Amino acid sequence: MDFGNGRLTFNRSNIFVFLSSIIFIYACEIEESNNIYKAPVIFASFEKDDNSDKIYTSEDLNIISDELSKLFNKNIDIFSSNIVRFEGQIISNYIDCGLMNNEIYVSYIDRIFDSYLDVTFNFKILEEDNIFKIINDDIKYTFYSKETGTRWRFKTNKPKELLVGNPAFDENPYRTCLSKNILEKEITGIFDLNQTIAKNEKN
Repeated sequence: MDFGNGRLTFNRSNIFVFLSSIIFIYACEIEESNNIYKAPVIFASFEKDDNSDKIYTSEDLNIISDELSKLFNKNIDIFSSNIVRFEGQIISNYIDCGLMNNEIYVSYIDRIFDSYLDVTFNFKILEEDNIFKIINDDIKYTFYSKETGTRWRFKTNKPKELLVGNPAFDENPYRTCLSKNILEKEITGIFDLNQTIAKNEKN
């Protein structure tokens, strides 16, 4: 640019930089406008066995606690409420929050904002004459976007639909999260396996 004569003039280098900037801005707008959110498919309700018709010994409870501890890679006390935290790509193994374009939305949130998933579960245990009944409660999930502070709180068979402040040029301002029922099945499987082993030992 030359301001010596009071006029604004462009050389080839200036024109190239100016045009490149315009093209870059336009390209970014196109990319952002193409951000399309697709909600997850609602799975069939998980048919939960509350175990109310099954009985357990104190030894059974210890075995179940050990198996749950192996599953979650931490000490699990079935007499207490337990919270297990997942971070990174493994989160998408357990919950489904749909897609942003062709990217798993959970991974999209983690890539841009960082995230974690807290899983809370507990059991109601009834005892009589050293014989126990265990009632399996719903699993509670909290998916948390660290940078934005956004939280999705939901539980077994009860998805959460959340209104987001910036829908990223998408006409749909809601984001839905739900359980894939993977943990529900794994926990139920541990109880079922214990009952199968107990029956075989009696026979």
